[in-house]
Amino acid sequence: MKKLTRLTINKFRNVAPTTLEFRPGLNVVLGRNAAGKTTLLRLLSTVLDAPDSSLKDDPFDVSYHVENQSAHIEHNITRTHAANPQLPFRVAQLSQDEASALQQTDTFIVTTGDETIKVEVTPNEVAITQGESQRRVARPAYSNPLTSAFTVLFFNETTRNLSLDLMASNIKTPGRLDESLERFNALLKLEIQIGHTGIAVSSISIPESLVELIHAGIPEGSLATFSPAFLDRAAKALGYDSIAMHLDIARLTPEPNRQVTRLSNLRFYLKRMGEEVFHDRLSYGQKRLLSFFTYADSSTEIIITDELVNGLHHDWISSCLSEIGERQAFLTSQNPLLLDFLRFDSAEEVRRTFILCEQIGTEAGAQLTWRNPSEDEAESFFLAYQTGIQRVSDILLTKGLW
Repeated sequence: MKKLTRLTINKFRNVAPTTLEFRPGLNVVLGRNAAGKTTLLRLLSTVLDAPDSSLKDDPFDVSYHVENQSAHIEHNITRTHAANPQLPFRVAQLSQDEASALQQTDTFIVTTGDETIKVEVTPNEVAITQGESQRRVARPAYSNPLTSAFTVLFFNETTRNLSLDLMASNIKTPGRLDESLERFNALLKLEIQIGHTGIAVSSISIPESLVELIHAGIPEGSLATFSPAFLDRAAKALGYDSIAMHLDIARLTPEPNRQVTRLSNLRFYLKRMGEEVFHDRLSYGQKRLLSFFTYADSSTEIIITDELVNGLHHDWISSCLSEIGERQAFLTSQNPLLLDFLRFDSAEEVRRTFILCEQIGTEAGAQLTWRNPSEDEAESFFLAYQTGIQRVSDILLTKGLW
């Protein structure tokens, strides 16, 4: 299973250069307000190809490291301001207002066994370096950097296997789940069109289970009802017998001999003995739980969630962690309840679990520092944890780590 093991920030806003190491399971970002916890999650989403709109004009130099069973992948992303940036073909037709003033270069280093290859993707070119040899080709049109690198490697017999290792390292994510109901409310505006070319979705990532059910077929009539398995688990946590997704069906004919089916007006329909309600009758905390379960089904490989326990009852935190399962997760929390669910087997695991965020004053102004605990801090925490007297949150406070 592929895992993100490291994030190196060479240059980004007022963040001090740093390298953060992660564990395969739960990773928790700690710190006071205005220390950059949400910003870190936004950056992580962006470098994993789920761009956060708040960072669209930010230059940076960041790299991350992914390990899977067959390979190690290092991906460096450099975005710099340019007066006349080169544009990839896929955005060359954008207006000047729409096009970004940033120019991006992506460098992938793929290592498998004793074989290493470097692929540099600029707006219009892909350069491949392997040993002493180097070749350059035009960047494929209409493709993101990863797909460009994969395509060039795949269509060369000597690098085809490496191309598969590169693509297998891709961590798919819909991005960061916000600390409130922003994504949930956006999901309710979901519009899906099914035509002869496939499924088109309006802007937001949708649950994988819903896509599978749509592929299985749209019912006759004007209402589609879907009951994916993740909603059964959400219903159990919320104390309902069932939850279903209702979508209105419209059958359109935009052109002769061409029919498009549109699904829209999403509602969650909840039932239990003596009660049937739509989602608008739910409390804030209930909507937050439903939002998380829906998000988790659309993010099958990694979870990036801001203030997971915001508005949730203690029992629901356990349900959310069970839903995460074996996936790698990056969470922020100002609530000690989440922290007290964490478990550790070693000081090294402690060190990789926590990312400590702090804002400090310097002669040049405020600076953000993001780091893992030191080895001494992790060892001190783990010794206290092993005694079993204090809760995790209390140890963090006592040791000055939170």
